[in-house]
Amino acid sequence: MAILRRAERAMMRAMCGVKLADRRRTDDLRGMLGLVDSLDQLAKANGVRWYGHVLRSDGDHVLRKVLECDVDGQRKRGRPKMMWTKQVEEEIQTVGLRREDALNCANWEGWCEEDRRESEVNLATPVLGDNPGLKLQE
Repeated sequence: MAILRRAERAMMRAMCGVKLADRRRTDDLRGMLGLVDSLDQLAKANGVRWYGHVLRSDGDHVLRKVLECDVDGQRKRGRPKMMWTKQVEEEIQTVGLRREDALNCANWEGWCEEDRRESEVNLATPVLGDNPGLKLQE
């Protein structure tokens, strides 16, 4: 995710015509572009949406089987690796949804759509590259 965040910030600076040496805050750049959420948050929302899709599938569907399978044996010593399902379930809990809510497609997809709508770019927002005479607000 660190690489994704770094690439996102680089693209925002390029769209705004700001150099790294200008030391502008990411929130300021996001506001200039009309963005509400970061790519990181959008990726999490899409993961939650996909999780709900798989939970609603048939019990004998291959994705559902893989999601619910347990592997026998012991893990290596040390800290256990974070599993994707654990991450998604934590994200669901932060929003206030439960695994059972995924069966109600309207509520589940409504939450994902609501989250996606908040993060859409307003195309009417001027970008610094559009008007060379436009300066950043200090």
